[in-house]
Amino acid sequence: MTEMVAAQIFNQDKDKEIPKIYGVVTTGTAWQFLELEAQTIIIDLEEYSVYNLPNILGILTSFVS
Repeated sequence: MTEMVAAQIFNQDKDKEIPKIYGVVTTGTAWQFLELEAQTIIIDLEEYSVYNLPNILGILTSFVS
């Protein structure tokens, strides 16, 4: 989360406001996703298993769509 806030501040200082910043926490086999919008961080409490790769790829794809 700290890196997401730092990225937000960095972009604001460069006058490049990004409405949403996405984050990922992973152990390699378990994945969790985060979203920072303004001063609110949303944490997806579900852990996604690497054994269900289509879900993980779908979420990552939604970040850039």
